[in-house]
Amino acid sequence: MRHARMSTVLVLTTLVCLTTIGCQDKMKAKDAQIALIEDQNHRLTEDLAAARSDNDILSQSQEQIRQQLLAAQRENDILRNDLASIPEPAPAADGWQAVPGGYMIAIPGNVLFAPGKATLRKSGKTALESVASAIRGQYGGKDIFVFGHTDDQPIKKSGWKDNFELSSERALSVVRHLKDRGITPSSLVACGAGEYRPRVPNTSDSNRSQNRRVEIFAVDPIR
Repeated sequence: MRHARMSTVLVLTTLVCLTTIGCQDKMKAKDAQIALIEDQNHRLTEDLAAARSDNDILSQSQEQIRQQLLAAQRENDILRNDLASIPEPAPAADGWQAVPGGYMIAIPGNVLFAPGKATLRKSGKTALESVASAIRGQYGGKDIFVFGHTDDQPIKKSGWKDNFELSSERALSVVRHLKDRGITPSSLVACGAGEYRPRVPNTSDSNRSQNRRVEIFAVDPIR
């Protein structure tokens, strides 16, 4: 009888121990699962915070871009207003062409002068009448620059020192005639370019004829 009791106690003790061990294992598994969940929650929280930070940065960048666009639009509006306030240039007089700051007309050298000469021909004076009329009527108040040009043929028998001198004397003849036709002397400037500013290469008689010319510029005052 006594032996039976001891056996029963032993069995009960064993069952209790097994039950306790099983409970402990379950608790450990549960704790591990909780720790894993908490770790995942912590990571999700950090990811959410990072996403919110990125969103804030993106929002700031978008606002900066918006402000830059608004500033660009304002500048564009200012430029448009400035351009709208600039008056349209007057149409060029007959035979003249628009150039930066004003207008220009070119007269062939053979219309104005005989070969190697700096005295105006009758045809040259006639051509300059319309030039003087355009200056008085449309280009008053502008500076008048007169450029003489020659071809590249050297001076031989005409008595000039070089093409610079010939082109300068021709420009002076034009300036003096314009002055006599009522153009303000203080607006007139004579310049000689010689053969050094050809319109086309001096490779033929036809090209050289184009390069022998007088150019008259009516430009905004620079003095």
